[in-house]
Amino acid sequence: MNIKPMVVEEPFKQWVLDFIGVMNPNSSTGHNFILTTIDYFTIWAKAMPCKNVDQEAMIEMIKKIITCFIIP
Repeated sequence: MNIKPMVVEEPFKQWVLDFIGVMNPNSSTGHNFILTTIDYFTIWAKAMPCKNVDQEAMIEMIKKIITCFIIP
C-alpha cells in the first residue's frame, strides 16, 4: 500500500500515546514501562515512567499535559 501523508492543521489536535516496555531490568523505583506521547503538529513529546500498563497511567499523563497549558 502507498503511504499517504497525514495532514494535521492545528497544535494539540492529534496525539499518539504509546507504552514502551517491559524494561529489563526495571528501575530502582519499580517502573517497568515508559508512557510516551507526541503531538503530531508541533512534534512536542513527553515521557513518564510507569509501573503498570493501565488506564490510570494514561489518565495521569493526560492530566499532566492539560495542566502544562492551563493559563492561570
